[in-house]
Amino acid sequence: MSENTLYRKYRPQQFHDLVGQDHIAQTLRNEVQHDQLSHAYLFSGPRGVGKTTTARLLAKVVNCLHPKQGEPDNTCASCLAITQSKTLDIIEIDAASYTGVDNIREVIEHSRFTPSQLKYKVFIIDEVHMLSGAAFNALLKTLEEPPSHVIFIMATTELHKVPETILSRCQRFDFHRLSDADLGTRLRSIAKAEKHAIDDGVLDSIIRIADGSSRDAESILGQLFALSDKRITQAEADVVLPRSNMAAVADLILAILQNNQAQALATIAKQLNDGVDLETFRVDCIRLLRDCLLYTLVQPSSRPNLPATLHDPLAKTSAQTLVRALEAFLNAAQYVSVSPLPQLPLELAVLQSTFTSLVPATPPAPTAVVNEPTSPVKEKTAPKSDGTLWQRIVDDVATRLPSLASSLHMVRVVREDNQALHLAGPYALHVERLNQPTVLQTVQDLTEKIGGKKLQVTIAHDPSVTLDVKPTITHNTPEAIAPTTTATPLHADQVWDQIVNAFHD
Repeated sequence: MSENTLYRKYRPQQFHDLVGQDHIAQTLRNEVQHDQLSHAYLFSGPRGVGKTTTARLLAKVVNCLHPKQGEPDNTCASCLAITQSKTLDIIEIDAASYTGVDNIREVIEHSRFTPSQLKYKVFIIDEVHMLSGAAFNALLKTLEEPPSHVIFIMATTELHKVPETILSRCQRFDFHRLSDADLGTRLRSIAKAEKHAIDDGVLDSIIRIADGSSRDAESILGQLFALSDKRITQAEADVVLPRSNMAAVADLILAILQNNQAQALATIAKQLNDGVDLETFRVDCIRLLRDCLLYTLVQPSSRPNLPATLHDPLAKTSAQTLVRALEAFLNAAQYVSVSPLPQLPLELAVLQSTFTSLVPATPPAPTAVVNEPTSPVKEKTAPKSDGTLWQRIVDDVATRLPSLASSLHMVRVVREDNQALHLAGPYALHVERLNQPTVLQTVQDLTEKIGGKKLQVTIAHDPSVTLDVKPTITHNTPEAIAPTTTATPLHADQVWDQIVNAFHD
């Protein structure tokens, strides 16, 4: 039954069969050819990229009776015994299950005995970072000066958890994720050997999901082979693979680049109606946005492959816009589990990515207000703002976003130059609200819309900033109605005291 598993059936039997790890294969071949073997090796890297396979190949070639150019011949008695797991001299240990010091003491005791059949006794310790601190300490002396007939090969996916004292005693090799091209070549060769035809779109989906892991890709391919005896189509693959549609992903990104919110929202709605996994769809959007960002930043020769429909819009899109979109889609993950509507996090990400278009191009006509002389109380006026540009910005926001304007009234211009507009306010609540990324971006966009040049806007909390305050009318008396002189600016604490006193009265 186990031989039906593709990643075991097609496990490489020689170094030149390793995919995407040529730098490691060549080094190990040279060591074998020149008889310069180390007593301890440490293989690190992501899961499913060939660490354990390479360890078994190394164990095979050092014990091969007739190695050829650093490769095992796979025909001698030693090679056959190792391939068929019929030797007691190759010991594989799962450190995730045997983590204690007693387990390592058994290994040390076992290493003292000479091999019963092979030239070398090889200990392969997988996930070595799972060993306890005491177990690592017990292993140190043996690892530093092992018997001449012993080789230790350790593998880990979390190198940072391995103590420095262990690292310094090993020859270390770093394994890489497999490239899309290497994975594609590997999967096509397996499909050909299994006499299956598979659509290129299905292979692209497998490669995208596997994320550089050969074992994951081969496991998915094995599941797909169970669906059909001849050809695997995209429709059949959708039964096994998490459903997503890269064409729809490209359409969504295109709508974002063109600032077409209606089209973007319609694309999301269609994916929901078609039964697409929206979380997978979101991750695919992040991948494509990242590729778009790289496309705008790197040299043409290093650009990733993108749908042709995105080339022209990207030429007109800034990196800042793509970064904002990436952040929006990344932040959407925190709302996936709590949102009552599965599509809502994606829809919010789209709106945040195109936030500048949320502000209406033309403000609505102001509603006429009829002031009837029912009371001689003075008409309330908006607090005075500093600076002509800032006054125009506040007035523009007040006609369309009154709630935001209330916070803008609570800050004053501290300094203004050709590059930046520096504001400050005495109330932390309003300053924090205005410093929210979306609000701050809106204010900066308005500096360009109204002033003709986009300025960097900074808003600081400064209790010493004073606001112009009109005298408070608390009683309908002649003295209260009579004209009064202009009040002098008050400190923020004095304003607060007046408010408190007014309530006490």
